[in-house]
Order: sequence, then structure tokens, then C-alpha cells
Amino acid sequence: MLKTLDRYVIREALTPFLLALGVFTFLLAISPMLNQAKDLLSKGVDLPTVGFLLLTLLPQSLGVTIPMAFMAGLLMALGRLSGDREAVALLACGVSPVRVLRPVMLMAVVVAGINFYMLAEVVPDANQRFRVETFNLLVKKSESDIKPGLFYEGFPKKVLFVREAKPGGGWQGVMLADTSEPGRPVVTLAETGYLRVDPKRQEVAIVLPGESIRYLPGDEAGVYDTARARDLTIAIPADTVFGDGNILVTRGTAEKKIPDLLKTEAEMRAQGLPVHREIMQRHQMFSFPVACLVFALLAVSLGMHTRKEGKMGGFTLGLAVILIYYAVMAIFEGRARSRTFPAEYARWAPNVVLGLVGLAALWWRMKSGGSHVSIRVPAVLRTPPWRYFQTRAQPAAVAGAPGRVVVVIKIPEIYLPKLRVLDVYVAMRFVRVILLASFGLLAIYYVGAFIDRSQYIFKGSADWPTMLAYFYYSTPQFFLFLFPMATLIAVLATIGGLTKSGELVVMRACGISLYRTAAPLLVLSLLTGAGMFLLNDRVLAHSNRKAEALEDKIKKREPHTVNQIANANWSIDSNDGRIYYYDIFDTQRKTMHLVSVFGTSTRPFRLTSHMRAERVQWREGRWLAVNGWEQTFPTADRATRESFTRKFVKLPDPELLAGMHSTEADLMTSGELRQHIAKLSQSGFSLAESKVMLYSRLAFPVVTLVMTMIAIPLGVTTGRRGALYGIGLAIMLAASYWLLTTIFAAVGQADLLPPWLAAWATNFLFIAAAGYMVVTVRT
Repeated sequence: MLKTLDRYVIREALTPFLLALGVFTFLLAISPMLNQAKDLLSKGVDLPTVGFLLLTLLPQSLGVTIPMAFMAGLLMALGRLSGDREAVALLACGVSPVRVLRPVMLMAVVVAGINFYMLAEVVPDANQRFRVETFNLLVKKSESDIKPGLFYEGFPKKVLFVREAKPGGGWQGVMLADTSEPGRPVVTLAETGYLRVDPKRQEVAIVLPGESIRYLPGDEAGVYDTARARDLTIAIPADTVFGDGNILVTRGTAEKKIPDLLKTEAEMRAQGLPVHREIMQRHQMFSFPVACLVFALLAVSLGMHTRKEGKMGGFTLGLAVILIYYAVMAIFEGRARSRTFPAEYARWAPNVVLGLVGLAALWWRMKSGGSHVSIRVPAVLRTPPWRYFQTRAQPAAVAGAPGRVVVVIKIPEIYLPKLRVLDVYVAMRFVRVILLASFGLLAIYYVGAFIDRSQYIFKGSADWPTMLAYFYYSTPQFFLFLFPMATLIAVLATIGGLTKSGELVVMRACGISLYRTAAPLLVLSLLTGAGMFLLNDRVLAHSNRKAEALEDKIKKREPHTVNQIANANWSIDSNDGRIYYYDIFDTQRKTMHLVSVFGTSTRPFRLTSHMRAERVQWREGRWLAVNGWEQTFPTADRATRESFTRKFVKLPDPELLAGMHSTEADLMTSGELRQHIAKLSQSGFSLAESKVMLYSRLAFPVVTLVMTMIAIPLGVTTGRRGALYGIGLAIMLAASYWLLTTIFAAVGQADLLPPWLAAWATNFLFIAAAGYMVVTVRT
């Protein structure tokens, strides 16, 4: 039976464990979940279905975060005992750390069982359910991706353009270009068309009912062939559109259970294929639950002491232990991938290493009886440098030395607002918490990023300087993602701490209102918001370019380019309906290669002309076409030809053509993005996403002010419930903010909301709620 001490320890550890579980799961799951939600919402998937699919992603994150949260929760609970001197009372009464280990180990066994069930049963089924449902939705919503007036390049080596959508389904005015042979696209035009998808037979086809005309450029200059067809059907392999067509029946490594993994291992061994991935995946289902027992041993060894640290100190210590655990796991996993360490033991190595450390720490804790080693800091290091040099640099007065001429300049006193003691006190509390929260959240990011890329180090495809440089340049992006949550936690902790300690009541009694107390927090939120805008607009574009280039280098991918060389670009002039195509565009020399210009007419939708040139150069403000021909079609049955060596042609400006296919808007500054939108306004491509992104550059930094305004009244009402309650509340508010932001952004990118409203809608809602709470809270 459980004793009073056992029930007390379990009760104290349960709440921090659940809150830490929420924090870690939020950090690891929110980014992929929001990306998936944005993609699904942009394809027209309804919100309940998106919510269900996002829930299927949670078990995968929970399988990893349960041991992490258990470690952090235990250290927070034991830190609270040490902070309130209850640990001192227990040790003084003869209660050894081994006695406290009993309820902790009981919790560890229960949590380990839950974690094993999640990893072995729930996670594989949830991952497979997500794959199947997403595949089915992509199949159903594939036709909705093809929007009128836009070029769709989702089919391999094909470009589809639709003038308008028919009310009952299908398209009006269809152009399909086959770009299998560079520079010589085969163009098919039809008055109507639709997409036919058969998921069971894994078939995708573009159907052009009625008459269609196909235009085929000949091998010789000036030779052009046309072909007419009725009820044309163009089949496309389904796996090239939707990915692996066997997804409905075949599970991947992350979707397999233990029997499936054993069967796959046997089959791959028989074929002589490497099986280290399957082995580590199977052993992970056992090693992660056992890690709960190891973390319990470490928590008692590190948490039962006489120092007064509190919950936040325990949380920080827990993050450090988690970093060490995953660093050790990444090292041995990399060695297993490089075949220098048995894959069977790679997942167990961190448990063995930290388990031995935990046993040694527990033995030392029991032997020392709670004593600690003190390190005396030299007086030189304890003295501030300016005072140290000030006392040594004062020259002695010399008798009889000539006097110095002193010039006194009188400056009129200017009365400026000065910081008061209250402002400094509140600001310092806020700064301490926000620094701790920011660095703690970033530490979790580094764990996940290192685990994801450590295999490339041990395979020899990347070195440590490259990996460290990648972390350096990718930090701004993740910092911007986490800083609003850190701000919310810091304001809640600051106001909540003043409320819990009674200091806020004393301030009110002295005539200082809540508004005056929170003034430094509002000022700091404005300053941090301005810093976030500068970081987002001036630093993020450069750092993202560097991080993406380094990731390409780490993963041995082809490097990305931004407006250097554009490939297979298409654009349409909305004024005259001309369609432009080029294979390669050298933007530095303003030269296009293998250029085609198609003139079109409506009713029926057909070509009126096609000009092709080997090269088109920008010369003295005009385009000069070199070595080409032009075919005109006055009617569907007549054609005239004209060949040329050099000819000036009328095309859009180079800046428009160079950027019309750019998908790197997130790597641009606000000025570059504004110019990008202005240049592409007549290109025929959708600019809703770029416009939403531009307005979001201004809307996003306001989030620090929004979070501060909403946290001030909440900190007053919830302050007495403790810091953990504030952290849990921060998680829910941050998750709500990011979810609403993603939903409104997806709606704006689908042209269902004005771009400025889609970017600012979440801020408007939170500011309205914060304003109501601010005016109703007791000041």
C-alpha cells in the first residue's frame, strides 16, 4: 500500500509532468502540424477534417516527449520540495533518497508502460491513418488545386493552364503543354476539359471532351504540324502525382509494428539489404520506455538536495539532462548508420550511460548526506572590472604639481522621463524569465535539429563546423517562432509572481495602479516587437538563405538559387492573352534561351501564332530574338511561316520575366517582396500567398504587444495558482494563436479573405479579448 509520503510525492510530480508534456509536445509537434494544416486548408479541406488529421500526428510526438516530460516533471517537483525546504526536513528526519525513489519508480513503471503502448501500438496506426487519409484527400482535392488563370505544374513534365472553371465542375479554355523536350513544347488546346482520378486503380487522366488541337513544332525551322482529336484522354501515372501509390496497403518504417518490423528485417536480410533502420526503430519501442526508469533514478539523485532552487531550476536541469541523453543517442545512432556500432545497441547506449551516472550520483548523494562542494571565487573575479581598474588606476597627488585649467560648461537641465525603482524591478524580473524561457525553448529545438541531421555527420557527408554554422543561421527563424510564447510566459510569471507574493497588493495600497505597474512590460514589448520586425525583415532573409545552402550541403542536394537561373518558366499577359515560355533565363546577362511565345484567341480557344527563338537578349531597352521562326494561324486550317536570324520582339521587361516563377518569397526582405508583387501583378500567377506574407511582416511583430496585453490581466487572476499554471495557460494561448494564424493565412492564400485582413485577423481577435480583460480587471 502507498504511504503518505508516496502519495505526496506522486501528487507533487503529476502536475509538473503533465505541464512539461504539454510544453514539449507543443514545441515538437506545432511546426509540422501547422505546415500540414496550411497545406490541407489551402486545398479546400474542411476544418473538422483538418483537426482530425492533426490529432493523428500527436501520438508520434507523444512517444518521444513522454520520457522527456517525465524527467522534467520530476525535477520540477523535487525542486519545489527543495525550494520550500521540505527536502531538508525529509533528510533531517532520516528519509534517504532511496526511500523517495520508491514512489518515483512506481510512477516510472506506469509511465513506461504507457509510453511502450504508444510506441508499439498507437503511433504506427496513427501514422498510417494520417498517410491514408491525406492520400485520399489529395486525390479528392487534386482538381481544386488547378485554379483558373494560373499555371499548374503538379504533373511531371506537363504544364496546365485553365482560363476559367465551369460551375458544375471542369474547366473552360484548357491549354496543356508537354515539356518533355526542352525548348520544344507540344501544346494542346481545347475548349473544355476535366480531371479524372481513380484512386483504386491508381490512375489520373486529363480528359478533353469534344475537339482539341495539338500543335507540334517540327525538327526543321519553319516546319509546324497540327493534329486534331476528339475526346482526347491523357493518362498520367498516379505515383508521380500523389507519391507512392501503394500507401493504402504498404506501411513505411515509422508505420510498422514489432511483428511487421521483424518480418521486414528477415526479408531484407535475405536480399542482402541493410536493416539498421528497422532494427533501431524496433529497439526504440523498448529503450524509450526504459528511459523513464533511468530518468527517475537521475531525478532523485539530482533533485533531492538542500539547495533552494525551485521549479524553474528543476526545469532547467531537466533540459540539460535531456540534451545529454539525445546527444549520446545521436552519437551512437550515427555510428550505427556508418556500420561501426551494432544497430541493436544504438538506442540503448544513452540508457546505459545515464543509468551508470544515476547510480553513481545516488551513491554519492547517500554518502555525502546532502553536502556539496563549494568553490571559492577569487576576489579579483568577484570585483566588477570597472571598480577593480578604478581602484588601481587612481594616480597619487604630487605635491607642488602645476594646477590644471578646468573649463566649466553649463548645460541647461532637461527634464526627461526617468526610470523609477519600480520600473527597474519589474523589468528585471521580466528579463530574467524571458531569457530563461527563450534559451530553454531553443535548447529543445537544438535537440530535435541535431537528431534529424546527426546521421550526415557520421556518414561523412558533413562536418562539425558546417553543422554548427547551420544551427547558427537557422536560429533566427526558430527564435521568431518561439519568442511570442516566451513573452507570454515571462509576463504571466512576472505579474503572477507579484500577485502571489502580495507585492501587487502593496503597490495598489500605495496608489500605484496595475496599469502603472505594467508600463515597463508594455514598453519592453514594443521594443522587442521592433527588434522582431528588424530581425524578420533584415536578418531572416539572409540567415534563411545561408541555412538553406548549408542544409543543401549537409544533405548533398542541388543548391537552391534565388533569381539567378530560372528553369521552365511560364507566364501569361492578361491584356492580350499571350503566353510566354523559356527554358533557361540568365538574369545577370538578361538572356533567355529556347524561348516560345504563343498568341491565343478565345471561342474557340486556339493558337493564333507561335514564335520560337534560340536566344532572346535585352539590348538597349528592347528584346532581340536570335535564330528563330514564327508561325501564324489566321484560321485553324491556314498557317504562314517566317524565319529570322535577328529580330526585335515585344516582350515584358526582364524584371517581370525573371521573377515570375520565383517561389522564394519567404527569403525576401519586405522591400524585395513588395517589388516582387508589383512586377508579377500581370503575370498570370497567384500573388495571394506573397501578399499575405508581406502583410504578415508587419502584423507578426505586434504579437509581443498582443501577448503582453492579454497576459497582464490573466497574471493577476491566475497568479496565486503558481508558475506552472501560467505555463500551461501560455501553451494553450500560444497554440490558439498559431492555429488561428495558420487558418487565416490559408484562407487568405486561397483568395477567400483580403490579404491584409488574413494577416491581421488573429491580432484583432486577441487585442479585442485583451482589451476587454484589461478594462474589467481590478487595477
